[in-house]
Amino acid sequence: WLARHDAERVFRLLADMTTAERRAIPVMAPGREDVIPAGAAILVAVMQRWGFAQALVSETDILDGLAFAVMEELRQGD
Repeated sequence: WLARHDAERVFRLLADMTTAERRAIPVMAPGREDVIPAGAAILVAVMQRWGFAQALVSETDILDGLAFAVMEELRQGD
């Protein structure tokens, strides 16, 4: 879980970095260094707007979840 105050802090850190500095972050996926501050800003705005104190975060994305769901459906169809 990510607390809202931590999301706000991370957003400020990312927004203050140059693209090269963000690219140098070891866990930054290639090609994401330009868009990650915008994604963090959206997360913070949603949390603030709807009063979320925390958000569930993951290293995987919706495509992983969709792939697992399709595999499960195929497995059950056997």
